[in-house]
Amino acid sequence: MATRQLAYDQSSNTYGKSYDVFLSFKREDTGKNFTNHLSTALNQAGFRTFEGGDDNKSRREEDINSELSKAIQDSKMCIIVFSQNYASSSWCLDQLVSILEKKMKFACMILPIFYHVDPSNLRKHKGSFGEALNRHEEKFKCERVHENTEKEYWEDKLKKWKDALSQAADLAGMVLENQHESTFIKKIINVISTRLSRPALYIASCSIGIHRRARPINSWVQTDVSNNSNIEVLLVCGIGGIGKTTLAKFVYNLNFGYFEISCFLANIRETSKLPNGLITLQKQLLSILRKNEKVKISSVDEGIIKIRNALCYRKVLLVLDDVDEPDLVEAIFDMKDWFGFGSKIIVTTRHKSLLRPQLVHEVHEVGILYTIEANELFNFHAFGHENNQISKDYYKEYLEEVIEWCRGLPLALQVIGSSLAGKSKNVWRSAIEKLREIPTNKIVDKLRLSYELLEDDHDQNLFLHLCCFFVGMKKDFVVRILDKCDFYTLVGIQNLIDRSLVTIDEYVNDIRMHQLVRDMGRDIVRREATVDSGKRSRLWHHTDSYNVLRGKTGTEAVQGMVLDMRMIPLIPLRQSQIGFFTAWSSKLGNFSLQDHVRTDAFEKMHKLKFLQFNKVQVNGSYKNFPKGLRWLCWSGFPEECIPNEFPMENVVSIDMRYSSLKQLWNGYKFLQYLEILDLSHSYELITTPDFSGLPNLEKLILEHCTKLINVHNTIGCLQKLMILSLKDCQKLKSLPDSICELKSLETLNISGCSNIVYLPTELDKLTSLKELYADGISMINLEAQTWYSSLWAWAWKGSGPLLSPKIHFPKSLHVLNIAKCNLSPDAFNKVDLGIMTLLHWLDLGGNPINDLPDSIKNLTRLKTLNIAYCTKIKYLEGVPSNVTDVNADGCISLEKVGSCAKGHPVEGYINCINLVEVEGVFKLEPLENVDPQVLANNMGISNLETIMKSTMVSLVFGRVYNAERLRNEYPGFVQDDITSLFSLSPKKLPPQILYHRGVFSTFLPGESVPNWFSYKFTDAAEVYCTLPNNLNSHRTINGLSICFVYKCPEPYTNVGLYDGPAIWLRNQTKDLNWALYPAWFGLPEDDQTGIMWLSYWKVNNLFEQGDIIEVMGSPQFAEFKELGVKIFYIDEQIENYESNDPFEDILRNDFSDEERTYYICT
Repeated sequence: MATRQLAYDQSSNTYGKSYDVFLSFKREDTGKNFTNHLSTALNQAGFRTFEGGDDNKSRREEDINSELSKAIQDSKMCIIVFSQNYASSSWCLDQLVSILEKKMKFACMILPIFYHVDPSNLRKHKGSFGEALNRHEEKFKCERVHENTEKEYWEDKLKKWKDALSQAADLAGMVLENQHESTFIKKIINVISTRLSRPALYIASCSIGIHRRARPINSWVQTDVSNNSNIEVLLVCGIGGIGKTTLAKFVYNLNFGYFEISCFLANIRETSKLPNGLITLQKQLLSILRKNEKVKISSVDEGIIKIRNALCYRKVLLVLDDVDEPDLVEAIFDMKDWFGFGSKIIVTTRHKSLLRPQLVHEVHEVGILYTIEANELFNFHAFGHENNQISKDYYKEYLEEVIEWCRGLPLALQVIGSSLAGKSKNVWRSAIEKLREIPTNKIVDKLRLSYELLEDDHDQNLFLHLCCFFVGMKKDFVVRILDKCDFYTLVGIQNLIDRSLVTIDEYVNDIRMHQLVRDMGRDIVRREATVDSGKRSRLWHHTDSYNVLRGKTGTEAVQGMVLDMRMIPLIPLRQSQIGFFTAWSSKLGNFSLQDHVRTDAFEKMHKLKFLQFNKVQVNGSYKNFPKGLRWLCWSGFPEECIPNEFPMENVVSIDMRYSSLKQLWNGYKFLQYLEILDLSHSYELITTPDFSGLPNLEKLILEHCTKLINVHNTIGCLQKLMILSLKDCQKLKSLPDSICELKSLETLNISGCSNIVYLPTELDKLTSLKELYADGISMINLEAQTWYSSLWAWAWKGSGPLLSPKIHFPKSLHVLNIAKCNLSPDAFNKVDLGIMTLLHWLDLGGNPINDLPDSIKNLTRLKTLNIAYCTKIKYLEGVPSNVTDVNADGCISLEKVGSCAKGHPVEGYINCINLVEVEGVFKLEPLENVDPQVLANNMGISNLETIMKSTMVSLVFGRVYNAERLRNEYPGFVQDDITSLFSLSPKKLPPQILYHRGVFSTFLPGESVPNWFSYKFTDAAEVYCTLPNNLNSHRTINGLSICFVYKCPEPYTNVGLYDGPAIWLRNQTKDLNWALYPAWFGLPEDDQTGIMWLSYWKVNNLFEQGDIIEVMGSPQFAEFKELGVKIFYIDEQIENYESNDPFEDILRNDFSDEERTYYICT
């Protein structure tokens, strides 16, 4: 069934309109038969009808437009009769556009009638509709494109017509199929009677974005039942204020006329709380089923029986709004056999898991408004119907911030917009400042309901912890911390997800939460003590935390605290009075907390579990510091060593990035719960602690500790360690041998450790290792000892003479990065990659290797291969067929890529300035290799021998970054290589043939399109033409030749990837598009001469006589001169010739509806 997108009169369905029905039709098609009979039937049924046929063309257009607009405005319903020739009438198409443009503004319903036409032909502009549009388009182009303004007008009109037809195809309509017209008309009258007799539910007049957001729900309602049940159930869920009820009403109004019984039960949650609430709901439903008959029900069981009997297998649309308990829905499931086939039930709820999985149903989560929709909705409520641009400009400095704060929540946009309407700038500024601290009650109360409906205080407390401390953090980390705080975190988070209070980012696994939901949770905590912050359970606001610490007002209630001194705007230096003024400083760097925050400020906070500090200086003894800490996050910790009395016995995670530590602690410490230790960017750290007292440590992160010299040999005691990162520890000299004892280690990162001189010789014992990052290790330092006798003898088991061992890596590896290691070709040829059968990601970039080892063929699971900036590789061969991503950027010596190295056709070979062939993608070779007859027949080149002797062409590789951009985006690229890359002049070569998929091209000096081209254009780079419809209709189009002439008024300098010329070819009739960005292109000799780009396109059966085609030459850096097109038929071309084109059958012709453009490029 087509998607219904009806508009409807919300204020009155029966009064205030001059007409019941507006009838649009093509009179020549149906005016004397079907439409005439329909109009008569409408009038006989008592419906006042306005006929808007196309027979009034003789009257003034202004009068007709005025009358038409008024008739549409004054009609309750518009009926459009789509017949075979409807689209041939510009009058009918203008009517259609007017109806659709005014349907929302004037709230009328629309019923399309598809009279012997397929709705898909309207949607896809095919059949008679496509032909009619093509005729209109050709007429516009031939007659009305002389003035730019007039051209734009007709192009816009044509676009409106096409869009209107596509939209109309998605309206719920009625199709005449294999039935008598009289029967069909009776059905139409019944539908109209039903729609105009049932009152639509009220929806606010400004429902921005409702069509887009309702589309998936509406589509579900209209989809035929797909299971064995008579009914289908859809849960429409989301946070409060997101618009669930409004969407349900909208979809109900669109569809109630298509069901025998339609019922919308509102406010079920509130009603069910009342005495006998469920019985009240049963009475409402039963009354509708019995056509408003007054009913009596004394018990729930009795109600179920009566409802079941009243259903009588009728097709029902039932909307249950605001449901929080499953009882009513499950009772309906029990009556499923009594519903008629095709019945639909929509349930709006805040609880995504309201129903048991065994009860077959679908779930749709309502999303927020798009930014443009949010702006429109807020502006409507803040500035009224007029949406005055002057007012918006006046408040511009505040508009963006307040709309951003609302984060696309319709309720917030409505409430805040209405509250600011007509207010001064000062009030706007004050309101925004208040919103940052205290959200509006009306919004909070709506959102808070979801919190109050949580099952128990466990989930409520978990939610408040997440709101205050953990939004944006990794789910795994949050679970790790909160599980140690006696939470059942995983099930709790799932409950919050079901209530739409929390989401998990599917890509990075972060905890996400709508900002207003987060603010609602924080407001709940704020209301615990609105005046004394120290009595709150959680202190997330930096200023509150600072004041509590400075005033020493913290209490036992405090469970967590956040303080980032960079977020404190004004901090007193001294309180010396100068008249009525006090001296203040806003520069944090001039202030020390020595006199303001001391350790005794924490003495009463016995329940403190989460401490998140940044740049905080705390003085005093830690003897009485809270001992229940689970998460210690102190970025910029100011001490050189953690004091011995600091209580850490219960800590699960220590995060002291950017600290001043030189060593973590003195001596031995036993921390049985510690699982994560992160000291990244502690630039003064010299050594690591004794690890023997950390039996449960799983992650050790020491990245960018630039003064770290060695790692304590007790690291081998960490039998649960899974991740060890020493990235960019530039002074690290060695790894201890005990590291080989880490049986659980999965990730080892020593990237950038450029001064390592020793690595253990038995790293092959790391049998769990999956990821090894060793890029940037200096081979000069390792060559004497490590590289040849340890790392490269990693798993050497006597496979050859000791002087020339095979190089092995652990078989368990999934990821291996040995980029920028200065690997010599000799050393690399000894690498046995074949044993790493689990490897799926391999990075060899930046090494001076000549080719890949044969063993790479055995990597059957490899997906990604990076050889970027391997500037000595000439041929890329032997890459396994399973590899889907090859990055060869900057391989300036690369000439040929084998067929197995697929890579990305554009992004995989940037700056490969000598690349002449990527097998299966493109190939550049001398023009003389092509059969002369092929060139003569398809490209008009008849003097090949003369051309080859006398002509030289300047060719440029078309995928090159400019030098400045390359330095910024690829800083690892060697400076000498950059210089050589951009100091090269264009290649001076004899004429070449360039094969792309289904297209072959050549670039020759030339000033104009040859005379043998059928079409020639000199005034526009974008042309349209209709393929001739010859009397000899059996002729088949085989190809097109395109000639594009351009010149360079200024010296060529590349500025980006798509810097060269391009040709766009479009078959408008079939909506097929090709874009050719050549791998190589020609440059004129000077600013006075031109280049002629000749190309032949093998279109085969994709073009037919009568098709309208568009050809566009895009010169980019150059100046357009001329464009020519010639059509070739199969019977005109040479048969049975031997072609050297390696891609003659590759031109793609399997276009889908979603992807109609094919990019032919490298």
